[in-house]
Amino acid sequence: MPENELWQLYRAAYEQYQCEILKGEKNYSRFVNDFFAYHLPTSCTREKQMRLHVMHVFSIKELLEERRDLVNFFFSKGSFDEEDYHQMEHLFNTGSSIESERESLANFSEKQISLITDFVNTTKLFRQDVSENDMANLFKCKLHAPLQANVNRHVALFFGALRQYGLLPFSWQMIIEENRLISSSANNQPLRASHLRCGLSQAKNVKLAKEKSSLNKMEDIGFEATCNAFVKKLKESI
Repeated sequence: MPENELWQLYRAAYEQYQCEILKGEKNYSRFVNDFFAYHLPTSCTREKQMRLHVMHVFSIKELLEERRDLVNFFFSKGSFDEEDYHQMEHLFNTGSSIESERESLANFSEKQISLITDFVNTTKLFRQDVSENDMANLFKCKLHAPLQANVNRHVALFFGALRQYGLLPFSWQMIIEENRLISSSANNQPLRASHLRCGLSQAKNVKLAKEKSSLNKMEDIGFEATCNAFVKKLKESI
């Protein structure tokens, strides 16, 4: 058994995570069970080495099952070296959390925030008019209370357009949900990522929805075009 076996197991777990989880080849529990089953057997003949090997493999199993925060953070990186391994192992052994900057939805300049505020107020995106401070706090995920949508589909279209032009991260829907940034037009409850995905899908496919009223159909089509035109100009101002 090599002296650095635990490091090699971390590295093997990283490579398998990159291949099977990030590429969507397996669900997470299957990945953990397969990794454990493959690495548990050993050719060691000395009892001390066998015990140490089993301890290492069970340690990795506990890490994968109990500290998804560490696994997702370190194993999603483009590379994983011994420095990452030592930091990850230390955080795992001490039960510490990763210290990171507060997640934000986007970083816009004051001029861009002003343009966005004018746009959302003109289009009545939210139930009440908002200030530039409200919009700045929304994108910084620092709102004390969610902003209520006027029409959920239109909120989804607007933020979808920001994402389409590369101004929001891929996980924008989940960021909005986790930080309770926007509430539903129907019941004022915080919108979930699934609500935003559904609203975006409904609005974008409205041209194919034969049962949808022509009034709502034209409204959504027109609003999507308005959003796209605005966001295109917004990006050009960067």
